Amino acid sequence: MHLSIFNALFIVLTISLTIGAQPRHRRKGAQNPSRPVATVRFIAANNSLKIPFESSSNLILVQARVNDSGPLWFILDTGADSTVIDSQLAKDLHLTSHGSVVGTGSAGTARATIYRGVSIKLSNLEALNLKIAGLPIDFISSPLGKKISGIIGNDIIKELVVEVDYANQFINLYEPKGFKYSGSGAVLPITVEENLPFVRARITLQGRAPIEGKFELDSGSTGATTFNTPFVDKHGLLDSISKTNSSRLGGVGGSAQAFSARLKVMGLGSIDLENSVARFSRATRGDDASAKYDGLIGGEILRRFKVVFDYSRQQLILEPNAYFSEPFEVDMSGLDLATEGEDYSVVVVNEVEKNSAGAEAGIQESDIIEAIDGRPAKELTIDQIRKMFMENGKEYLLTLKRGSKELHTKLKLRRLM
Repeated sequence: MHLSIFNALFIVLTISLTIGAQPRHRRKGAQNPSRPVATVRFIAANNSLKIPFESSSNLILVQARVNDSGPLWFILDTGADSTVIDSQLAKDLHLTSHGSVVGTGSAGTARATIYRGVSIKLSNLEALNLKIAGLPIDFISSPLGKKISGIIGNDIIKELVVEVDYANQFINLYEPKGFKYSGSGAVLPITVEENLPFVRARITLQGRAPIEGKFELDSGSTGATTFNTPFVDKHGLLDSISKTNSSRLGGVGGSAQAFSARLKVMGLGSIDLENSVARFSRATRGDDASAKYDGLIGGEILRRFKVVFDYSRQQLILEPNAYFSEPFEVDMSGLDLATEGEDYSVVVVNEVEKNSAGAEAGIQESDIIEAIDGRPAKELTIDQIRKMFMENGKEYLLTLKRGSKELHTKLKLRRLM
């Protein structure tokens, strides 16, 4: 059991911040003339097409500008009810703070600084006069291998129809009024509650009848599915899985235990996904302990489709892509990896899981991976290395740097579930 830097992505990527609420005493229809209304609009035409993005651990990374800044990397996150900026970057850009707010995350709460009057430009789209949250999120950069400056949330996403082409790695943004879908994908109804999208789905475990639940659609979650503690307890799900695959998931306010196991079927409308991996939360506080919904559906499922998020019509459209039939796999090395250096090109072992392939190979915490099968690790992205370490039975010759020593070891991968 261990808590990894990579799992700590849940700290902000599942955070929910209510920063748009109006004071209770304000009369309906009354306006504050000194506080401009946020606007999301296209600079030209009524769409912005083929915006490129990079994928890292199933997350969508896009470049955007804040006020007059240069291009910055943001995560497109349907699991964030508002846009977030890194606290230090906000100071560097001289954004003016307007108080703070408490947000909830997967395992607790955190306080965020509020910034008003912020503009964000993404390709042909601009969002003006935004009220956004500042959180210390630079630590996400190390596990993703790229400087991450913020998160684009549903305060912007909900104003658009967002089409994510995971296979070709581009996004299309449309004005809702002029959008008309003409494809052959499955159209699923969604609800939008507290600025977050939810869909009904069904799960089947081996030897059990299907169970239906309400799940948050979270493009900012790296895994496939997570089940909240009340849902796990209500249906006695732990009685149907092996409890050997235990970990701790980092979250706002701390961390919580979770178990991982495979589902027989995950069903979304007419679509069935077989043998996917799910996390079964044991959190006692935070979003993963919520009884308002049953869990979340993340990037490991969403990446298997061309996905259309249409909040205006309350629908989700899924077109299976080239990844649809790929097996659901997780790390088989037991190595929690991160990056270091100004260009995030140095691959370092953050932790080694006990009794794993990495431990058997003698790999230790803080080892630097210099080469894999003779190829310099700097030529590979952290995402590419993680995918290489998901191949059952594959053997790699690793060149490691441990202090001033250079070591060589064979890493033989094996499936843990």
